[in-house]
Amino acid sequence: MAKSLRTLFVMTVIAFISLAAAQSAAEKVVDPCSLLTPAEIQEILGEPVKAGTPKINANPLAGAGCTYVVSDLGSFAILVKPQQAGETPERIKAMFAKMKMKPVDLPGIGDSSFFTSPGFEMVQLHTFKASRYILFTLMDPKRKEDAARPLAAKLMEKLLTRL
Repeated sequence: MAKSLRTLFVMTVIAFISLAAAQSAAEKVVDPCSLLTPAEIQEILGEPVKAGTPKINANPLAGAGCTYVVSDLGSFAILVKPQQAGETPERIKAMFAKMKMKPVDLPGIGDSSFFTSPGFEMVQLHTFKASRYILFTLMDPKRKEDAARPLAAKLMEKLLTRL
């Protein structure tokens, strides 16, 4: 009896793992470097942009990233990851508000979008679309936050048409 209960338990665990793997496989894997070209980014930012460098995390739940060099001292990074259970826009905004980053809503982009600004002329645009969480980080020492936000929004609009 104990042996059959152990067998049943092991089979149940394997079934749950297989189900989770099948659900993850059903989510289309996206290469963030393929979502926007350097020319498209350059057109919107108005500065030279070098080809993106991919960053694939060992844990697929952490997502995949791509970083572009903007001009000589700036950068533009894209992170695309699956949205996790409990990872809601409200919860993430509350977390940033606790860190005194003052999230600013951006209506009309994705299912939900908002900006945060960690300082150092860095602007982050957080967007939730379907089951994905997309994070842009734009850092350009020559550009103030208020000037960077509309540019990040234009880039996100373009990217969302490709997901």
